[in-house]
Amino acid sequence: MHKHRGLVLRHVPYQDHRYMLSLWTRDSGPLSFSVFASHRTPGILRSGQLLPLQELELVTTGASSLSVQRVREMIPATPFLGDLKGMQRLAYGLMAEWLASVLAEGQNESAYYDEFSAQLQESYKRTDTLAVVAECLAGLSRHLGFAPDPQNYRPGCLLDGNSGAWMDPGEAVSANTWRMGPDSCAVYVQSLHRLVGTETGYADFLNDLATYFQVHLTGFRRPRYLPLLLSA
Repeated sequence: MHKHRGLVLRHVPYQDHRYMLSLWTRDSGPLSFSVFASHRTPGILRSGQLLPLQELELVTTGASSLSVQRVREMIPATPFLGDLKGMQRLAYGLMAEWLASVLAEGQNESAYYDEFSAQLQESYKRTDTLAVVAECLAGLSRHLGFAPDPQNYRPGCLLDGNSGAWMDPGEAVSANTWRMGPDSCAVYVQSLHRLVGTETGYADFLNDLATYFQVHLTGFRRPRYLPLLLSA
């Protein structure tokens, strides 16, 4: 038997009361599990608790098929996210979808898992939902190695999408170079520093950040939760 602690990235039903669960684990990165969840059976985790970024503790049986481990016991860690409403629930869905698309199986740093989990713990008490998402995803870009250096930022400058370098608005670039505009750049730096601000500019920044991820990560797709969150 093995114990795992991690955050739910996605779950997909495939049999009666059985789900394929993708979990971002602290020690081993993203892993797949076969779990039984029911609304009716006493003592079994309810399927409604398999929420994006819900933290779970799992005990596996040791049996596996095609790298999918079977779960013997599953306990939701506190706090339970079932009370999240509206934009907060969409925000957690967006971040889980975004993480699932960029954290390859086996890729993990426990220190980053701890950093991200700490941000989630702080977010439970915050109402500036878009700012929370911006901070978490800006931190993810830093973890993946292509966030710009906020120390070199100058107000009004742009971000070169390919090199990740700050540049002056009038600086010449090649025709196929994507640049992040000055308003989004200001929010990016604010998010990297985790400075308290208003919701102004975060919607445009998250759209721009998705483009920035597309430039740097082959196969990255704009999350389907993104327009849902920004239109809420």
